Amino acid sequence: MMRLNEKIEELKGVLEELETDLARAKKGKPPLKGSDGKIKRNMNPEALQKKIDQTHAKIEKMERDKETKEDLKTVALGTSKINYLDPRITVAWCKRNEVPIEKIFNKSLLAKFGWSMDVEPKFRF
Repeated sequence: MMRLNEKIEELKGVLEELETDLARAKKGKPPLKGSDGKIKRNMNPEALQKKIDQTHAKIEKMERDKETKEDLKTVALGTSKINYLDPRITVAWCKRNEVPIEKIFNKSLLAKFGWSMDVEPKFRF
């Protein structure tokens, strides 16, 4: 979680630099030096705006991933899948949605639940 927070903060810093560069580009001034001391490439405002939009999307995705990770921290999905779900339900769902069953069950579970593989895609519990 700390690493994810660090990456989000780093992206926010990059976003601030891009917004500063965009403001300077709109005024016709060259961009400031980067945080590493190197001279940045002079870009047009449209390209900078595109990079800003991409950075916003990355930040939003990372924050969603962070929330998901936090929410699922207390759930053991593997145990639930094996002990509490009827495998026929999972197999029927995979057949309906054209998901390979190997993506859901590993080899040992495929052998254990072999009896459930003959279920119809319209199976309802």
